[in-house]
Amino acid sequence: MIKQTLIFLATVLAGFVVSGCASFEEGSRQNVQVLSYPSGANLFVNGAPMGTTPATLSLPRKIAHEVRLEKPGYATAIDYFKPVPNTKGESFLRFGLEEDLGHYVDLQPRSMQLQLRSELVPHSTGADPFKTMAEHTREADRQLEAGNITAEEHKYIIEQIIAFFEAQG
Repeated sequence: MIKQTLIFLATVLAGFVVSGCASFEEGSRQNVQVLSYPSGANLFVNGAPMGTTPATLSLPRKIAHEVRLEKPGYATAIDYFKPVPNTKGESFLRFGLEEDLGHYVDLQPRSMQLQLRSELVPHSTGADPFKTMAEHTREADRQLEAGNITAEEHKYIIEQIIAFFEAQG
């Protein structure tokens, strides 16, 4: 009985030590939010799949995290959560454990909002900008009619196409 109790206590202690090591290296966790427009993009953090957007994640706060969004019909979007000193970090006096656990930094931004660029938006205006715009608009219409995109996504894509041509002047 005593031997079993000692084995149990040793196992529990080892679990605390192992899990504690990761906390010291990467810091305590912070909840962050990832939003995309349109929503429903596949979400990867540091290369690992994390579901779809919108999502709330709990990430270690002492290290940077790469966020990658992928959605069929849209260009891949990449951004980063980065550790930034918080108001506690401005303190002259710091305590070891608090610093080891990352309490002097916060991941920024707390809420990441990524606008996905439709692959239907052209990369150049071509020789005849009006013809190019009409072709891309018609393709968005076909995607809507085929049920590949929602009416809301169609509106968003048309707005992106118009904005592209307005920016070209």
